[in-house]
Amino acid sequence: MPERIIQRARGFAPDIYFILPFDTKKQFNIKKGCKVECTLVKALDSDGNIIQEINRKVTCEVKARDGWIYVPPKIIQELNLPGREYYEITIEKLITPDGAKVEIYPNEMVEKEAKIPMKK
Repeated sequence: MPERIIQRARGFAPDIYFILPFDTKKQFNIKKGCKVECTLVKALDSDGNIIQEINRKVTCEVKARDGWIYVPPKIIQELNLPGREYYEITIEKLITPDGAKVEIYPNEMVEKEAKIPMKK
């Protein structure tokens, strides 16, 4: 099972990124050169209202600093995603630089970093 985070995007569209939780980064040894398979679930405003349902699987790169995952710019442009809003993201797998795939938190759903109230 994956890890669910809700976090404000950083950077400016089309180059936005998210910072993985420290304990996840440490536990799974996520570092520069890795990739992370995840699902962009939805974009939210600062009150937790849904701006856009996304539900798109993407592979993000860890390229500038350890634990910063960058969403491919073509996905941001294609879906016309807002750059500075909050996003719900489900982190599913780590792809190491040698190509090995590691499930993030197998057999459980971990929820972290919900920084805004979620509305149903």
